[in-house]
Amino acid sequence: MKSTLNKVVNLYKPVGPTSFALVRRVQHCVSAKKAGHIGTLDPLAEGVLPVCLNGATRIIQFMSKLPKTYWAEMTLGESTDTQDRDGQVLETGDWQNITEEQVRQVIKDIKSQTTQVPPMFSAKKQNGVPLYKLARNGITVKREPVSIRLHSLEFLSMEENRVTFRAHCSAGTYIRTLCHDMGAQLGCGAHMTRLVREKVGPFDQESALTLDHLDAFQADGTLSDKLLEPDQALQFIPEIRVNNEGEQAVTHGRLILKSFLDQVPEEVVPGNYYRVTRPGGGLMAIAEPRVDSEQLAQLNPDQVAFKLKRVFIES
Repeated sequence: MKSTLNKVVNLYKPVGPTSFALVRRVQHCVSAKKAGHIGTLDPLAEGVLPVCLNGATRIIQFMSKLPKTYWAEMTLGESTDTQDRDGQVLETGDWQNITEEQVRQVIKDIKSQTTQVPPMFSAKKQNGVPLYKLARNGITVKREPVSIRLHSLEFLSMEENRVTFRAHCSAGTYIRTLCHDMGAQLGCGAHMTRLVREKVGPFDQESALTLDHLDAFQADGTLSDKLLEPDQALQFIPEIRVNNEGEQAVTHGRLILKSFLDQVPEEVVPGNYYRVTRPGGGLMAIAEPRVDSEQLAQLNPDQVAFKLKRVFIES
């Protein structure tokens, strides 16, 4: 029997399977009609991998840019074609004289980096073809730098040629590329040997569930209670609450007039997303404001305040 759970699993991915394979296993475990994940993790990586089930897959687009926090280990002295331990060694270098002070300085320098060239062994596409497929066929193409943001980059430890650090960064940042770039700056080469994703936005490692957890909760009938409602998963998005008239309007996909609003945040910014909840609570839609806070205060009751971006209920 197919599951109708429209919820989000804060899943802990182990080392080994691909993110895609793990999502399929979750889908089979809970008998979901469909499932999708936020933020791919490579097979050698482990950690937080939020998975949306059934109707909750419609919120993925609003979660894909959540910032992430990683614990990483890099090994100095070798650079690889994949920039991690699974690749072929391209170059070796002398790491013996590299000091902790030098590593700390390179981490400090990398922290100011605002662009990054995606690795060839990545899911980034060129002319519709994933780069890793080209790389596996021995083809290397020019990649344009992409914008990234390193909110923080913290040195943790250094033991012989193994360095650990923590990165809090924007979505789309490749930690193995940071390792590669640091190795290049140090002059000895480096590659990533371990990676743990500790957080994806509000999803953290401590509250994550394993596949064994899911099996056990499914067996004892408590699975639904362990998963997140879409509205809980989107708590990082500010809320606007509509009245009964507004609930009817949203249900039928109509624009949100000022008179439909029961509660709005102090700051309203055009271009930002807002959760639309019904009078009794519960996610209905995602909307964008037509006006800012000052303009909203001046609107007449019958003027449009918000336009719907995505509706999550059926009329």
